[in-house]
Amino acid sequence: MSKSNKPLVSIIVAIYNGERYLQKCLASCLSQDYGRLEVILVDDGSEDGSGRMADEAAGKDGRVRVIHQENSGVSAARNRGLECARGEYICFVDQDDCISADYVSYFYSLICDYGAQIAYTPWADKFFDEIHEEKKKDETGLVSGIQAAEDMLYHKIIIGPFNKMIRRDLIDGNQIRFQTDFYNGEGFAFSIECFLHAERVAVGKRRVYHYRVGNTESGASKFRLPSIYSSINAQQYIKGLLDGLAPGIKEAWNFSNWHTHCDCLNMMVGCGVTKAYGKEYNILKNVCKKDAFCALKAPVSLQQRMRGILFKIHPYMAACIINCFRIRKFQVYSGGGVIFPDTGTTYRDV
Repeated sequence: MSKSNKPLVSIIVAIYNGERYLQKCLASCLSQDYGRLEVILVDDGSEDGSGRMADEAAGKDGRVRVIHQENSGVSAARNRGLECARGEYICFVDQDDCISADYVSYFYSLICDYGAQIAYTPWADKFFDEIHEEKKKDETGLVSGIQAAEDMLYHKIIIGPFNKMIRRDLIDGNQIRFQTDFYNGEGFAFSIECFLHAERVAVGKRRVYHYRVGNTESGASKFRLPSIYSSINAQQYIKGLLDGLAPGIKEAWNFSNWHTHCDCLNMMVGCGVTKAYGKEYNILKNVCKKDAFCALKAPVSLQQRMRGILFKIHPYMAACIINCFRIRKFQVYSGGGVIFPDTGTTYRDV
């Protein structure tokens, strides 16, 4: 297929105070070996130089479109990008991450090879300063949308909306949008909803998305109780999407709901706020302990099963042990301000 006959692909980047890494992110998006692109930058009321950088990029490259809006949150920003997108296919990239030069062409080839509506890879390359391009032989395949959703609920797939390519008519035709009520978990819910409406999903193994874990300043946010509630509420939203489906995927949701409570508990323990938010901590601790056996009977890794045993025995100690092995550590500031840089930016899923 000639360059002119290939479909347009829209890359949507929601931006908020991301000037430190934004230039490298944009460079990776604009260096794609796929010819027909538009890069939609939604500046969500940034207070730094991000908006100016976006405008400068648009002035230099006609493929870049910039939307400025009052700060409304990542869900509203991504939804604005979806409303303005003209591409037949949609990709999302976070403002401090990077993508390989063949990111778009790789996913598009998977979609073409398998006649799929969505293409994804389960994992990303996590990097601090320099990205790592994999040279391993690829493995590809085809799964149903239900299977893809189940795999994500078992945390076998990155839960964010990035690392995927999705047909826009699947999104628009089913009126799928990011839920603006969620501070965390919005990308998880969006991805599950897309999978549930897809018949054919192509899977590859190459790590063409590069997820920055070295950003401990830009986008690190103070501890907010609404973020905990949001993560849990997103799970309840997902549960509602599963009504009428086979019991198997509901069992996967049980695991995901438990895993989310454990992640929230880890955050509270790592930030040292268990006493300040004792009521919420106890609720999380009880769920983590009570439902831990779902990890033992789930089709997950040995590591996840060991996680279940630890939380069944002693949730607080389990959180302490798990936090010791995190790539980025939680930080507690002496002045009382608490941040959890493990989210990478304010625009991440827990």
